[in-house]
Amino acid sequence: MHTLRSYFRGVAALTLVALPLLATPVAEARRRPDGELVFRTRRAADLGGGRVARLRTALAMQPEQSGAWLELPDDVVLPVHQGSSLSATIAEGHGALLVAVALEGQGGRSRFFAHRVDPTAAPAALGRAHDITRPSAPPGTPFGVAATATPDGFTVFFQELDASDQSLARTFMVQLAPDGSPRGPSVEVPVPWGVSAATWNGAGYHLALNYPSGEGVRLSMVSVDPSGRPQQHPDWASAAGTVMDVHLVAEGGRVLAYFRGGATGQDLLEADVTRIRQWGQEPPAPRRVSRLDWDQLIVVTRGPDGARARAVR
Repeated sequence: MHTLRSYFRGVAALTLVALPLLATPVAEARRRPDGELVFRTRRAADLGGGRVARLRTALAMQPEQSGAWLELPDDVVLPVHQGSSLSATIAEGHGALLVAVALEGQGGRSRFFAHRVDPTAAPAALGRAHDITRPSAPPGTPFGVAATATPDGFTVFFQELDASDQSLARTFMVQLAPDGSPRGPSVEVPVPWGVSAATWNGAGYHLALNYPSGEGVRLSMVSVDPSGRPQQHPDWASAAGTVMDVHLVAEGGRVLAYFRGGATGQDLLEADVTRIRQWGQEPPAPRRVSRLDWDQLIVVTRGPDGARARAVR
């Protein structure tokens, strides 16, 4: 509980810094009627045939109200974890969903694990929890998770807030088999900002970073090689403003970013981020796909005609 209280003090103190850095989907901090602050995130993934999976997390002072839940069609809710602060994400690929989680572990060190979920199974159930070895780095607070399918499995980027400088993130990368089992321990990679999305680009990874500025948050892109080594300095990939619920799609030699943005945060936007541009250089304006209400999420659907993004309740 001491660590959880420390986390809430950090969130309260770093609202203008840490929250924009968070590697989260749609994030919100709300006070319940009893005055308790609850921090929630949501993210959606396509299951095909118009069906959607949703992952939701909650972080509250009361452990029983904290956790992560995977919501599948037909009102199926699978508890992923309950009772501690955590970050989590989902990625689709290889005919399944991957649920990746970072949470508070014993001794102040994070625990990383992943589940494979077969959304067509009846009854639906989480697969085995595969624990992922964390490097022997100084302990930090679980902060964010981004994941992507690769040709031979999945790759997950786990993040913690640096214990000595909580405006920075520590990033750990791990490669997984299609069943969610790790192909080795996680390794630390030099990405100190919040990773909001990742995709395999054919030769490595495109990472979407959230960079806070005085005018809001910028989407910043960087590519890394298969070992996680950055290949350039991050660029400016969006104007400063609202950047939430970022999804990356690599297809046909292009990488597209879909995200919540616009003057009021109520637009689903598309930006071509194939080429990593320059830091300090304003990028071209994104294309507006549709309106995106605050009770909607972005889901990317892949079909015969390619990938497209849409809003779902």
